Amino acid sequence: MSVGTIYSYPQNPRVFKAQIVAKYNGLEVTVDDKFVMGTTNKTPEWIAKFGASQIPAFEGADGTIIIESGAIAYYLAHLKSDSTLIGRSNSEEAHIQQWIQFVDTQISPSIAAWLYPIWGFSAYNKVMETQAIERIKTQLATLERHLIKKTYLVGERVTLADISAATSLYQAFKLLFDADFRKGFPAVNRWFTTIVNQTNFKAVAGDFVFCETPLKYVAPKKEAAPKEKKADKPKEEKKPKAKEPEEEPEETFEDAPKPKSKLDLLPKPGMALDEWKRQYSNNDTPVAMKWLWENIDLTTDYSIWKVDYKYNDELTKLYMSNNLAGGLMNRLERARKYAFGSLVVAGEDNANIITGYFIVRGVADEMIEEITDAADYDSYTWVKVNVDDAEKEKIGQVFAWEGSIDGKPIADGKAFK
Repeated sequence: MSVGTIYSYPQNPRVFKAQIVAKYNGLEVTVDDKFVMGTTNKTPEWIAKFGASQIPAFEGADGTIIIESGAIAYYLAHLKSDSTLIGRSNSEEAHIQQWIQFVDTQISPSIAAWLYPIWGFSAYNKVMETQAIERIKTQLATLERHLIKKTYLVGERVTLADISAATSLYQAFKLLFDADFRKGFPAVNRWFTTIVNQTNFKAVAGDFVFCETPLKYVAPKKEAAPKEKKADKPKEEKKPKAKEPEEEPEETFEDAPKPKSKLDLLPKPGMALDEWKRQYSNNDTPVAMKWLWENIDLTTDYSIWKVDYKYNDELTKLYMSNNLAGGLMNRLERARKYAFGSLVVAGEDNANIITGYFIVRGVADEMIEEITDAADYDSYTWVKVNVDDAEKEKIGQVFAWEGSIDGKPIADGKAFK
């Protein structure tokens, strides 16, 4: 009997982890994969049931409702009381969560920054692609050091950490990490090969084929301009002849690419958002902020929004709050071309808050769809602010991850750029 249904799109590696966990625990789970990759479900019925528009989502046979692929896998891993996937002690379980969160909050966003523009989910930028690749190499080096003398991430057998991390790296090993790239990480490569060839993994995902030629970004072809008619053929102008078939594409305008976002229809801004991101990344924050206030136009081009986590009273450890903030950033890939943001965690363990500011393309009073589509959007309040000198000072502190918020010292932060 099925313990529940996962709603997803076909061959979703993020759902593989839950299916593989179910295999290890001897559970039957149904997958409804009628949805399209990259879409959400905003119907009133869906929102009423799951509380958010995101996919994948899980509906248990006992009425349990869960969003987030990692949470679904976690639930199924604990559904069997003696499961070997969740660790044999509190220490092991903590280390399992450590590696799951490391991959989800560090490596996965870098993979998305490399892969999503190739797929057309976000705007391509060569500099940002190069930066993403370098981040991935640094992050994989951490895994490499850990795995040099280990077969599995935690303990002496497959755990949820291995399943979660391997499925998160699945598309990268399949589409991006060619043999030359993999040579730099032999221990990671050996570990990944071990995990994807486990019987329960193959039962869900099938035989794995490593990348031979990495995907590359290919710019869309521009529509050819219509040819001008020659002036020395007046007779043809008075009595035009029927066009030959091979000439038809020259006059076919309905196939011109449509904007991926209505924000692309806005007039070109005076300040390029990518240039601000470079200023922020390459300069001390006070220098970058001076440049920002001298160049941003908040009347026609951009708006600034204050962001606050709705459930600050439920936050505990600082590092967990920071990972939570990173979770929002991970799910904003559609907005990368149109937004920049910084979230900080202020306070101390068991008494902290998540707050921040976002610069957003456009000056409308409603948040852009590229951000409202994010799964974690509804867990935060988003308020458009009028930027005066006092607000500029607060924004500067948040962007620098320095100072204090409401008397709470800023402890850590995450940037979306």
